[in-house]
Amino acid sequence: MKLAQLQQSFQDHVLRADMRIVPEISGDERFPTSMRLGVYSDAYAARLIEVLAETFPAARAALGEGSFAGLVGEFARHRPSRFRSARAYGEQLPQWLGSRLTGVRAQGIADLARFEWAVAGAFDAADQVALTPASLADLSPEQWPELRFAFSPTVRRLSVTSNCVAWWKFACAEASRPSRWRSTGDQQWLVWRQELAVFYRRLSRAETRALDAGVAGATFGQLCEQLSSAAVAAAMLHGWFNAGLIVGLS
Repeated sequence: MKLAQLQQSFQDHVLRADMRIVPEISGDERFPTSMRLGVYSDAYAARLIEVLAETFPAARAALGEGSFAGLVGEFARHRPSRFRSARAYGEQLPQWLGSRLTGVRAQGIADLARFEWAVAGAFDAADQVALTPASLADLSPEQWPELRFAFSPTVRRLSVTSNCVAWWKFACAEASRPSRWRSTGDQQWLVWRQELAVFYRRLSRAETRALDAGVAGATFGQLCEQLSSAAVAAAMLHGWFNAGLIVGLS
């Protein structure tokens, strides 16, 4: 077997348990081939589990060390990383966790993992200088209706249907452990970062629609029409500026 083929076969064994490499690796009674190969395949899975434990500490706290290690270990074996950066690994974990559990807990753990993924994404997103309300001072009345906004790359919005944020607060030692998982109906949450601090808050239905429209490129005039009030749109916009969500105007 040529070197390139040997390298590919070894990688296939580590990532997918492909056995073509086995005849190429010598073993003895003390260190059989399976043990020698296992050193690498087991270590690779262990490193991925460590990465996921760092990214999803709240899911680990909610599930418990044993359950988390078992579920995530299974995920690492079935869904090995396809990314050069370990940070990019884990986006599919929320769905995986939800599919491996049952009842309200399944949706809650999946929601919690998605919330954590949003927090991690907000923290790692590119830095851009946020504008202040003073940036609007020189605009003429004629410019306002066509004004569009560029939002911070740290902004994340997600929908959940459980009390996952209560479990997040428990994992962050901000609240006591919830008594159980609960279905809560549809909730919209905003996650973003200012400097080195990640913030989150629940959104109203009206602000959810306005924020989605603004991110999609809606003008201030269109936001006013959507909210049926220029005053409400202006107050909402002022809040976005104060939170550091806006990084550009056009």
